[in-house]
Amino acid sequence: MPAFSRDHYRQFVELSGDSIFELDGGGRVVSVNQRGLELLEAYGRHDVVGRHWHDLWTPAMRAIAREAVRLACVGQRNEFQGAVQTLRDQERIWSVIVSPLALDRGQPVLLLAMCRDVTDRLRSEHALRLINESLTSQLQGAELRELVTARHADFLESSLTQTQEQAEAERHAAEALRGQVDIAEAARSLAERARDSAELASLQAQKGEAVGQLVAGIAHDFNNMLQTAVAAISVVTDTPEQLTPLQRKLLGRGQEALHHASMLARRLLAFSRRHPPRFEALDLREVATSMAELMRQSLGPDMVLVVEPAPQALITQGDPHAIGQAVMNLCINARDACQNRGQITVSFSHQSIASDGATPSRASGQYVVLSVADTGTGMDQATLSRLFEPYFTTKPEGQGTGLGLAQVYALMRHSGGFIDVDTALGRGTVMSLWFPQAESASAHAPVAIHAA
Repeated sequence: MPAFSRDHYRQFVELSGDSIFELDGGGRVVSVNQRGLELLEAYGRHDVVGRHWHDLWTPAMRAIAREAVRLACVGQRNEFQGAVQTLRDQERIWSVIVSPLALDRGQPVLLLAMCRDVTDRLRSEHALRLINESLTSQLQGAELRELVTARHADFLESSLTQTQEQAEAERHAAEALRGQVDIAEAARSLAERARDSAELASLQAQKGEAVGQLVAGIAHDFNNMLQTAVAAISVVTDTPEQLTPLQRKLLGRGQEALHHASMLARRLLAFSRRHPPRFEALDLREVATSMAELMRQSLGPDMVLVVEPAPQALITQGDPHAIGQAVMNLCINARDACQNRGQITVSFSHQSIASDGATPSRASGQYVVLSVADTGTGMDQATLSRLFEPYFTTKPEGQGTGLGLAQVYALMRHSGGFIDVDTALGRGTVMSLWFPQAESASAHAPVAIHAA
């Protein structure tokens, strides 16, 4: 393996998605990469180089920053997290690793501080906690109101206990009053439930927004790590003549793994984006075919994926990346239904709905259909009725978000199509995506789908 030169090291540092500082034994900044300047909102290296490391932190964090330098000077790698103050007086939260970089006769002469900005992720996590607490409070409040209002009529009737004649008259009055109270309570209950449903829906939407922000932060950090790994491999592969055949083979596998990791990062970013899908003319066959290899790798060795050929083009207007992600979601759902062992078949067809067979959710017209069939356990009616609810999942905790099929449902509504589900316990499931057929294929151009 070729030597890792100082120039290679500098290239690696500058391409990193993290802030990287070199410090001397006294804690002064010797150098900083471009990412560090950006996060500190500095105008140039002269704003940072030569300053004491601990001066970059808020007053409450400076002692911790000094201690991190002291520990690194005696050879101890250490980590901490805290608030840094940018040169424009903004506070950001950094996660930091400080370690000795070089040794001279057993003494550290240079320290390396690698810093990752986690501000947005922490804010998203905090927002999720607040939303969950608010949801819990709303549910508890609804139960309390129901308990309180249910007592009113009994209290009115039990308090009317005087003479027999008075009691009889008051009993009739109480019954009449009970009817009025029941009507009023029913109306109030309906209004409260409608308001509670609206509030819960709003909170769930906020929760979805926070989840999206959290996922975007994770995808961003993940992409930064990928850039670092890609830069490191690129430095080594710049001199292929110095590599053995085995080393070239291993590096090739590493580059392939990075390619798939990059596709995963793009899929995460696609999930978190908030703008509507981008529509263009496409052929459903090309979308499924280009996703086939990625799907096979995602499904596992005990799953068989069959993509049936279609003799005719299936042209529709849609977002190729979003449709590719929808097909992936259906295949992952089918794999789980098969308990990781079985067969998934992707097929295509042209269908039509006559005007007398149309419904508000299924307009008449010509459709191109992509179907995903599995040999799994199928679903009962209770599961089927909630299948496309956000956050609904039958998987064990920690193994599913309940967002995959909800995304597919949202895509089909944006596309002007619908989903048809044919399932029964013991005979598997077929999920079919019905897309409106494009009127003309002339605008169609082949699309390359790498990942959503």
